[in-house]
Amino acid sequence: MKKLILFIISIIPSTIFSQWIIQSSGTTENLRTVCFVNSQTGFAAGENGKMLRTSSGGMNWSNVTTGISQNVNSIYFFNADSGVVCADDGVIIFTENAGVSWITAASGVTDNLRAVSFVNSRGVCSGSGGTLLYSSNSGRNWTVAENGFLVTYYGADMFSETIAYSSGVNTIFQPFIAKTTNGGVNWSFSNFYLNGNEGNLSGIKFITASTGFASSRVFDGQGGISKTTDGGETWTTQLFPLQLHSIDFSGSNTGFSAGENGLILKTTDAGLTWTNQNGGSSSLRCVFLTDSITGYAAGDNGTILKTTNGGLSAVGSPEENVPYTFTLYQNYPNPFNPVTKIEFYLTESEYISLEVYNSAGKKIAELINCKVNSGYHSVTFDGNGLSGGIYFYRLATERFTENRKMVLIR
Repeated sequence: MKKLILFIISIIPSTIFSQWIIQSSGTTENLRTVCFVNSQTGFAAGENGKMLRTSSGGMNWSNVTTGISQNVNSIYFFNADSGVVCADDGVIIFTENAGVSWITAASGVTDNLRAVSFVNSRGVCSGSGGTLLYSSNSGRNWTVAENGFLVTYYGADMFSETIAYSSGVNTIFQPFIAKTTNGGVNWSFSNFYLNGNEGNLSGIKFITASTGFASSRVFDGQGGISKTTDGGETWTTQLFPLQLHSIDFSGSNTGFSAGENGLILKTTDAGLTWTNQNGGSSSLRCVFLTDSITGYAAGDNGTILKTTNGGLSAVGSPEENVPYTFTLYQNYPNPFNPVTKIEFYLTESEYISLEVYNSAGKKIAELINCKVNSGYHSVTFDGNGLSGGIYFYRLATERFTENRKMVLIR
């Protein structure tokens, strides 16, 4: 039993996740952002100044020397040659030759800069310390509009040359929105709760002047997608089992959100409903769409995923939105002592078993053995009476089996 479990775990990360195909990034650095300027040319970047470039639609990636060691949090490219990078410690750099060389732009701040967005030459950049910057010349020069507040912004969206939004969290842990209607010079602010929960807004995307979406990390470990139809005055939120880090739309109906443990969600009805897709096991920090069926996701351990069919499990099977009949998520918290949550998603009602094994392959708990309805489910596992160490939990149906590792600490 022990050998079987370990073998299954070892092959899962190297497979094709049907909907989303692993690209060979050539790095194990955690990636935080990805951006494409056309169907072939794109950039990804992340921790310790790491940046990659592809000119083959993600098939091959080459290193780009940025000359900085700070974590890169967001990139925006106007075309294949010109782009802007924002990073920790107030660092902003730009290139005009596809990253061959970089020029430092004075940000006027030393706070960590988390997000940058442009429409034509007008752009905004935001980050910790309540920092809100704006540029009118494609990121060559920046002006500080706001700074020195106990607010952290994680997302930014320049909807037009005058309207932009930034999303984050304030000092009392309320999801927080900043909005400008004059290109970043002046900002107004609002806050709300995620169905009564505290948390931070990670990403933000507007599809019309009045309709927008924000992804979120709820403080209890859940994720949220909030929607506004009145330009950010009010928001309604749907909650999901895992935290979400990014959101993007192509057109007014089709959008994706990505988050912890490979969670990818898709909507084709402007956020009314969201369908689960399998993005593997690495946490995904950014999702970017080039059109309604082609998209990229980047995240931890150098992970870059690509879909060319809107995340369907097979071309020509539009009715199938999920590659497996279930998705098994990483337990939370992990490591744990002594209680943890195990969550999973079923696309249809079916008989399942959910069991826990020790490192010797001996079954020590049966959590579920019955027919379960479709949708998201959460089960609590209590490790009281067990010694600290590595354990495995296995979810099985008549057609599929998946295993994950968890660690009990004492």
